[in-house]
Amino acid sequence: MTLYTVSQLEKDLFAAADILRGRMDASQYREVLSAMLLLKRVSDQPGILQVPDRARWSQIVGYVGKAPGRVLNEALWELEKSNPETLKGVFEAVDFDVRLSRGEAKSLIDHFDRIPLANDDLDFGDTVGRAYDYLLGAFADSAGKRGGEFFTPRSVVQLMVRLVRPREGQSVYDPFAGSGGMLVQAGQYVDEQGGEGSDLALFGQEKNAATCATARLNLLLHGFTDCSVLCGDTLSDPLHSLEDGYLRRFDRVLTNPPFSMNYSEKEMKHTERMKYGWAPEQGKKADLMNVQHVLATLRPDGIGAVVTPHGVLFRGGAEKQIRQGIVEDGRLEAVIGIGPNVFHGTAIPACILVLRGADATAADQRGQVLFINAEREVVTGRSQNRLEPQNVEKIVGVFREWADIPGFSRVVPQAKIADNDFNLNIGLYVDAGPPAEPPLDVRAALFGGVPRREVEDKIKKFQVFGIGLTDLFETRDLTYLDFPSDGYEATAARIPAFAAARERDFIDRCHSWWWGAESRIAELAGTHRLLMLRSRLMSSFCEELLPTEILDRYQLTGVFAAWWADRRDDLRALDLQGFPGVIERWAVSGSRPPHLPASTAGPRVLISFGHDLSSRVEKLVASERQGLVDLYRSWGDRYGNSFTDLERQSEAAAERLRARLRELGYT
Repeated sequence: MTLYTVSQLEKDLFAAADILRGRMDASQYREVLSAMLLLKRVSDQPGILQVPDRARWSQIVGYVGKAPGRVLNEALWELEKSNPETLKGVFEAVDFDVRLSRGEAKSLIDHFDRIPLANDDLDFGDTVGRAYDYLLGAFADSAGKRGGEFFTPRSVVQLMVRLVRPREGQSVYDPFAGSGGMLVQAGQYVDEQGGEGSDLALFGQEKNAATCATARLNLLLHGFTDCSVLCGDTLSDPLHSLEDGYLRRFDRVLTNPPFSMNYSEKEMKHTERMKYGWAPEQGKKADLMNVQHVLATLRPDGIGAVVTPHGVLFRGGAEKQIRQGIVEDGRLEAVIGIGPNVFHGTAIPACILVLRGADATAADQRGQVLFINAEREVVTGRSQNRLEPQNVEKIVGVFREWADIPGFSRVVPQAKIADNDFNLNIGLYVDAGPPAEPPLDVRAALFGGVPRREVEDKIKKFQVFGIGLTDLFETRDLTYLDFPSDGYEATAARIPAFAAARERDFIDRCHSWWWGAESRIAELAGTHRLLMLRSRLMSSFCEELLPTEILDRYQLTGVFAAWWADRRDDLRALDLQGFPGVIERWAVSGSRPPHLPASTAGPRVLISFGHDLSSRVEKLVASERQGLVDLYRSWGDRYGNSFTDLERQSEAAAERLRARLRELGYT
């Protein structure tokens, strides 16, 4: 049986949106399509909710003598009435009779009637949730600034979840929940680690009623039914409290609050949250109040991650005092800058603060803060920048290793932060700009030659590709080198040939590693345990290739992470259905890789996987080799023509001109 894929459902949901586009804005047809999707899903797949007869899809499509909008309204009302704990208030703003014409309502019913949404029809159990989440991202794109109010880019969400690493059985809280992406991803992360994401206790709060309804529906469509997402202003009145009136505390807190929102101290309940002070009310500076709310709701051994604008890091006055208290109490673990134009509706730079519960800081990290400047890890897009899987992998790897990487990360003692008056501006601690070129050697510029010290600082890059100093230069004296007699451009053109043998050895090692990995992947095909192999495969991949030094650890983990992410659905199909499941996916999507042998499913799939990974590695190695060519040419641009050479060339040109004039009879 052909299974319905995520990409097919995404296309069909967009087609449904086209029925309404132009009739209403994105936020309105988001609510309409959400209601239609739920009605069809819960009717097709028994057990998700209690579905009364009048809410069954067979009753909706079989309407006679009634307006279709009225039929949809009655179905939605009956469904909510039968599931008050799950759906109360979720669709109170939806009125099909008012929002849709008779023709539009009929078109939507006919359209959704053709979409199969039972589990047995879908390639994965979360197909509906993933397609819906993708649709929310598209709505956020079209909503402009308002899109940022309910949708955090999923790459940022994945980064934050991987930073705090929720575990099965823990509680996870998002006090500014938006469309619920943080909570959904927390559950999916636990599933991917071999746990049960459904065993997480998920809590959220969202001020906007329509967005709160979207979050609850998003969780439901992802299969998370035991959640508590409440509607209200978290900062003024947090709603998750215990019977004794104290605020509930959580193992993990993940959130992206609205930037620089207003607040009123007079209206605020649970003022004990603001242990470190009050930011100015009039300056739209509630950012550090939101941070303090996160700190107040963490369990003593809890971990939190919160998105903030960069101003939080350096604004003075009362905000400086708040930062000082947080740092001195050891509650700030890391500051991660992810650059501008990453979030919907705002181009301002943002950062992620990783926070700790009162007793959660590891002994070897006390009194220190890790700064990561990941602005150059963001991929520039046409309308919005983004984090790719390889960028996320590098940030997470450095965070877990607590590593100092020049130009990227630095572990800073509290004393150094105090010396800077508790200014947390990332640029004070990590300069992510390109390294400055060494000053021009005046003697070389005047009389020729290339300074040895400049070359020796970089020659290791060439040596790992098997290229030695004598391949690139001739010796002039102890201090200077010369380009070969045929010029630096000719030598630059020979660099790929010089590097070819080491490149072949590297790619051969990659192929050799894959041949070993194939058997491990094949053993776990169809066992529901394949996805847990990711970290072990990545580690062995690095162990095999890192000794060559052609690519560093973060390049290797990055290329593997990008490959795994792009192949994720194929790998999931392999995990759940074995090799035939992957072949079936390719047939449905029309994405069968070319040039595969007409053999059994296993070899076809493994050859495709291995070819994809090795192609990515080859491109990365080729980019590194091109970097060597560019570096060598930069030396040529600086020192290829000295002042003496230019003077000699000028004199020769003048002599040729004089000779020509003499030939013409001029003296």
